[in-house]
Amino acid sequence: MKCAHLVILAGLLLSSPALADRHSVVVATLNWPPYVSEELPKGGATAEVVRRAFAAARTEVEIRTLPWKRAISMTRDTEEVVAYFPGYHCRHVEGFVPSDPIGDGPLGFVEHVAAPITWERVDDLGEQKLKIGTVLGYANTDEFDEKAGTGWIHAIPAADDVTNLRKLSLQRIDVAVIDKLVLAYLLATEPSLEGLETVLRFNPRPLEHKTLYLCFNDDAAGRALRDHFNAGLAQIDVPALVESYFADEF
Repeated sequence: MKCAHLVILAGLLLSSPALADRHSVVVATLNWPPYVSEELPKGGATAEVVRRAFAAARTEVEIRTLPWKRAISMTRDTEEVVAYFPGYHCRHVEGFVPSDPIGDGPLGFVEHVAAPITWERVDDLGEQKLKIGTVLGYANTDEFDEKAGTGWIHAIPAADDVTNLRKLSLQRIDVAVIDKLVLAYLLATEPSLEGLETVLRFNPRPLEHKTLYLCFNDDAAGRALRDHFNAGLAQIDVPALVESYFADEF
């Protein structure tokens, strides 16, 4: 039922500008400031990219904030939600395809200033037997996640980044995986982390510079909607939009 329904919608979007003007879609996201959050102006920088791209494709979009795993399952299992974002990839579960890039961000480690780490290869993290905080359900890098899955890297999942930062401040873990902009935002705005900007810092060696995507169902309808979104995305300057957002709003 979902596939047939979306095929019809996709066909209308791609064939009729008038219907595209009136059509609206729902996409799901999580609370992940400064990229996406209901509490931020315009919903966050990446939310604004998604909104502008759909607008350029003459499609209205409702951005619905959900817990991360529910955002994925709602996209996969319901007719209501057609995509989720922002994914470092779209392989969180099988059956999704990525849009063109909707932004990027530096992923790495936050460390305690009293106990910095030095590493060159991901294997070094295992050899040093570091206790590394991760966030449950979040993708990191393929190599890191594979080696954490085998137990070579000692990953300790937490519910969210704030929990990891509190644990790190008490040196209950050695480092935590985090996006650099998320770290800066949390240290500047989260009351429970007040004062920790002098205790915690981003390790100078990034794990990866991550690309962000909007994830669609990997079927005929989903791919058609993905192409429709990409056509709108191609009409906007994503880096300039993000840079302008941070300059204007923060």
